[in-house]
Amino acid sequence: MLASRDLNFLLYEWLDVLSLCRRARFDAHHRDRFDAVLVQAARLAHDHLAPVNRLLDEQEPRLTEAGIRTPEVLREALAAVRQSGLLAISQDRALGGLQLPVLVEKAAAAWFYAGSAAATAYLFPARAGSRLLQRHGGAAMVAEWVPPLLDGRATCTFCVSEPQAGSSLSDIRTRAVRQADGSFRLYGNKMWIVGGDHELCDNIVHLVLAQIEDEDGRIESDTGHLSLFLAPKYLPGSDADGPVTSAARPAGGVRNDIAATGLYPQMGQRGATSCLLSFGEGNHLPFGQAGAVAWLVGEENAGMRLVTEASPEIQIDVGLSAVALGYAGYLQALDYARERRQGRVPGVSVLGSGQIPIIEHADIRRMLLIQKSFAEGGLALALWCARLMDERDTAETATERVRAHDLLLLMTPVLKSWCAQHCVVANSLAIQVLGCYGYTRDYPVEQLYRDNRFNAIQEGTHGILALELMRDRLLKDDFRGLQRFITEVEETLGRAAARCGDVRHMAVQLQKYAERFGWIINRLRQEPEAGRRLANASVFMEAFGHFVIGWVWLEQALVAEVAYLSAYGAERNFYAGKCQTARFYFQHELPRIEPQLVLLEQLDMSAMDMQPTWF
Repeated sequence: MLASRDLNFLLYEWLDVLSLCRRARFDAHHRDRFDAVLVQAARLAHDHLAPVNRLLDEQEPRLTEAGIRTPEVLREALAAVRQSGLLAISQDRALGGLQLPVLVEKAAAAWFYAGSAAATAYLFPARAGSRLLQRHGGAAMVAEWVPPLLDGRATCTFCVSEPQAGSSLSDIRTRAVRQADGSFRLYGNKMWIVGGDHELCDNIVHLVLAQIEDEDGRIESDTGHLSLFLAPKYLPGSDADGPVTSAARPAGGVRNDIAATGLYPQMGQRGATSCLLSFGEGNHLPFGQAGAVAWLVGEENAGMRLVTEASPEIQIDVGLSAVALGYAGYLQALDYARERRQGRVPGVSVLGSGQIPIIEHADIRRMLLIQKSFAEGGLALALWCARLMDERDTAETATERVRAHDLLLLMTPVLKSWCAQHCVVANSLAIQVLGCYGYTRDYPVEQLYRDNRFNAIQEGTHGILALELMRDRLLKDDFRGLQRFITEVEETLGRAAARCGDVRHMAVQLQKYAERFGWIINRLRQEPEAGRRLANASVFMEAFGHFVIGWVWLEQALVAEVAYLSAYGAERNFYAGKCQTARFYFQHELPRIEPQLVLLEQLDMSAMDMQPTWF
């Protein structure tokens, strides 16, 4: 599902996770502890998540009068993960966590996504949700809701999209009505809510974007008036309509006025419920009246700011899901290519020669190299972003923390978008390596492709994230995050310039593209018309993402090239494979951004100039 050796290379040889142990937050830890966590995560993925993945695809969740029902094996698999204690490994010890680096937590999460992305989708939004509550929820809210989120007794959702709004959040219509006791009642609908309803644990904590009604019952139409609310499926206390049975919720409590009124049939990740949720329609009557009981998180009208604050971690998780599925498909294709015999060496007579493993054919190696470069490059970028979370929260100086924060805001939409786009290409190539077998359900690669296609849609489409990157991360911040990344690239280029051979050649190529991006950025700065600046945001995202992965591969090559010189046997092969994949990426993949850079340099408007009536 994943390559343990590659994970170790990224954690210990490139990202130097052990250096974090010198910081006060992590000084009780050492490599043995990190390794034990990763081994346990791999075992859970192999023994509990992977075995149920096909069944979850075949036995989809059902919407019944009692709510959504999922296969019992899903409950059992998630129970094994909860009981492992690995759900909160980066959280404070005072909250029941292990206080390990986020970098280690995300490396472990990659195993879970590789085992079953659908099953894992229920679990990890709670990490971002709990961190948000700890920063903005207040002591009482943290005490009530964070512990069950961290130990798996409750899952978490972010309820943002609505049927009439989609990605246009200024059109959100969910209303929040003040109550005398300081709480609110919510009324509205949310759609595409993954894990929005289920019976897999005691509770579901919904974090809901809504607008607070004014005294006249009106709401505004802009994101500046959105607030964030906590609305659980079950409320603590006794029900005014009578006692809640243990079958409804073993821990006791009141059923809130939140109901799944629709369940979307999905192309992939079918085991993860994607729900239409209704709030306040009287499906349940908490304390005798309709309306979903909720509490304000943070300040009024700060909802968008809080959701934006949680976005980097959510985007890392979606990027990790895409990477893990692409990686799993690559390893399936690699194993098949080594075992499947077909054809002969070109130029050799059929008579007297046997068939050869298909990995001996040039085109098979080309397709495997593309998959390897995308999967290993994407994993490296995801873990680097996780390391930035640790730097943001624990770096020794304020300057270092601000630097990490700026880089994180810039990189996470790129990570999510690039991995979701290109790791599904890796899955497509895995099918191609298997030929007709790949298109059948005899092998898992077709499901991996379908499962991964979902990641390009969830938590922001490519186009939406590209607009946010250009408008909010680049133009609004005066390219501050980008300048910090260029500093990272220049430092890498400086180290590469002291080398010779392939690494130096790759550095020259990357330098050329860095200069082109610099020219494009200056061109965008000078363009007064917003429409022209944003017209090619998606093109910029695609080109920049490929450039970032080029930097990632140059960084890996710098480490692997030195290690290769003193390695033997399988280790020498591992480092040689790293160096060759970097060379391949720079020869075959990085040059693909050339026509995109031309469009950006011209501020091409051919798409915008096309009129709707001309289609």
